[in-house]
Amino acid sequence: MYRLVTFLKMFVLTAAVGLVFGTFGSGTPAQAATKSSATIEQLTPSMSYAEYKKRYEKYYGDATAQMAEEGNPADFLLDDGKDLANKVVGSKGKSCASCHGKDAVKLKGAATTFPRYDAALKGIMTFPLQINTCRERQMGAKPLKYESYDQLALTMYIKSLSNGMPIRVSIDGLAQPFYKKGEATYYRRQGQLNFSCAICHVQYAGYKARANLISNNKHHADHWPGYRLKWNKTGSLQRRFRGCLKNMRAKRKPYESAEYRDLELYLTYINNGDLIQVPGMRM
Repeated sequence: MYRLVTFLKMFVLTAAVGLVFGTFGSGTPAQAATKSSATIEQLTPSMSYAEYKKRYEKYYGDATAQMAEEGNPADFLLDDGKDLANKVVGSKGKSCASCHGKDAVKLKGAATTFPRYDAALKGIMTFPLQINTCRERQMGAKPLKYESYDQLALTMYIKSLSNGMPIRVSIDGLAQPFYKKGEATYYRRQGQLNFSCAICHVQYAGYKARANLISNNKHHADHWPGYRLKWNKTGSLQRRFRGCLKNMRAKRKPYESAEYRDLELYLTYINNGDLIQVPGMRM
């Protein structure tokens, strides 16, 4: 009996190691995940966005639209965001309104071109990162902690000034390599489940994952920050990235990491021409 128990323990341990490190066979998921990140896995889209939209409406109806009509909880952040835009902070005695007019109304339309390449950063500048950069350089103020209430409120308010305006993100010139990096991240398999973003949102969009309908990769970037019923609170697109990575059992990076900024550029470019609608509301 002792020998049997010892053998079983050794077998289970060996199997676990094999599953994690890909020692069983030549084509295991763990080994597949080690392929070059520059290679884009070719996946056949499950359906067009028009087909997905029909399936979404048949499955969910107008439930979220009705709830948003009755009152999106994220709307509470808008008034606080406006107050923050007019609030003087920092060593230079300035507010956002000092440069951009009362209530920062001169920033109308600014959100339509973000994310974008920034020469000083030598990388992709997202809207929240731009706000914090302005706070530090122009106002002498501390940056707002990403995903904090104030950071979400200020970002949401300023982005809402561009509501109803089409997204027009550029991937030309120096932005192109970062767009390609974002695309590679989107298609790269990672985590213990060996999934990629594209497996769900390209290959299986419109199918069900438990009780949820898997979303199409279009319209992933036009409504953030937004309220999500699963979170029971307001959050950002990058929080959504981190949630997906957790589900994939993959390592999560800090907010505004280069990888997340590149991925945000890639997804937002897909939304070019769509109208900004902040705050959004999602399941």
